[in-house]
Amino acid sequence: MGATATPRPAELAVAASGGRDSTALLHATLRAARPLGVRVHALHVHHGLHPQADTWQRQVRTQCRRWGAIFHATRLSGAPAPAESVEAWARRERYAALATMARAAGCDIVLLAHHRRDQAETVLLQLLRGGGARGLAAMPADAKRGGLRWLRPWRDQPREAIEAYLRQHRLRWVDDPGNDDGRYARNRLQQVVWPALTDAFPQAEAALAQAAARAAEEAAALREFVAQDAAACADGDALRVAAWRALSPARQALLLRHQVEVWSGRGVPGTLVRRLQAELPGAASGQWPAPGGRLVLRKGRLSYQRDPSGPGQHSD
Repeated sequence: MGATATPRPAELAVAASGGRDSTALLHATLRAARPLGVRVHALHVHHGLHPQADTWQRQVRTQCRRWGAIFHATRLSGAPAPAESVEAWARRERYAALATMARAAGCDIVLLAHHRRDQAETVLLQLLRGGGARGLAAMPADAKRGGLRWLRPWRDQPREAIEAYLRQHRLRWVDDPGNDDGRYARNRLQQVVWPALTDAFPQAEAALAQAAARAAEEAAALREFVAQDAAACADGDALRVAAWRALSPARQALLLRHQVEVWSGRGVPGTLVRRLQAELPGAASGQWPAPGGRLVLRKGRLSYQRDPSGPGQHSD
């Protein structure tokens, strides 16, 4: 008889910045995974934005060696595009780096350490950016993107529970001084708005998280609804304007936003949607600037032409 092949152990990745929340999550994941024979990979992204970043990377590597996690690190290169915020650039590049490391490690699942206060803060930031149901849904607990599952197991847990876990296990973490930089919107929210809000409304965190859950349900229903309109109005890779005009104004706006996002892989400004609603019905032909390219109306069909200067970036 031939030798029986030993099954390869399951692989699981944790995004590990070295901060408070990800340190707790990495530790808890290792404790739960070890009895199950699951190998845990710690994915660390060096943003190159702070002088202490090398020290943080060494600390995470040392923790991984001591705790039994497999350490991976990537240093970001490049810089934000013109008019792009450092926050948006770092977030996009961080998720891309995490995905690359997870695939290289053979991991299908990446755990993220966001908690309930992060969720509540995201709802407020989306409100201030004029976000709709999808934006107000904030961060999903389970998302599939780029062939990976991104899980947030502590999304509905209060920050205080994580702090209690850190104290119980006497864990050390790094404090990013960038979290005190008032140039960044989330930092201003945490430092100025959040204390005043929770002082006046102690249940704000739980209420905002509940609002996000309801918004997620409504966003999912809207996606199903707009997919039906998209199928009814489609003409190959184009949109039949006559069929689109037969929809109500609200459905017209939803379909335009959906279709341009599908074409471009980018978010769609509300100003573009309103302009198209105003100008498309009376136009026989025309062109409109759009994210990453342009929209072209010809013979009753609205189509998208990508800018040859570069591909669109999918938003997370």
